[in-house]
Amino acid sequence: LIRSERSRTGFKGVSKMGSGATPYRVQVYRKGTVVHLGRYATAEEGARAYAATPEGIADLAARDAPPPPPPPPQPQLPSNSELSSSELIRSERS
Repeated sequence: LIRSERSRTGFKGVSKMGSGATPYRVQVYRKGTVVHLGRYATAEEGARAYAATPEGIADLAARDAPPPPPPPPQPQLPSNSELSSSELIRSERS
């Protein structure tokens, strides 16, 4: 199941809409359009429905993917105080 700190239900794509037998609504955004997946009795049932969608599968894959490798280290340039005056180049603009 895909947890979400931003959702009051605790699950991505699941929101509580009133009360009754099926108060939890599930929806995904697909190509800029809201797709309603149905209403469910519990947030967990709704979260399972969301997790079975292509969007949910992609979210799980992204969550479980290893982090990208760190960028290679940049070469350390000497500071002006470390250079001798013969190594300094004067700018014509300043």
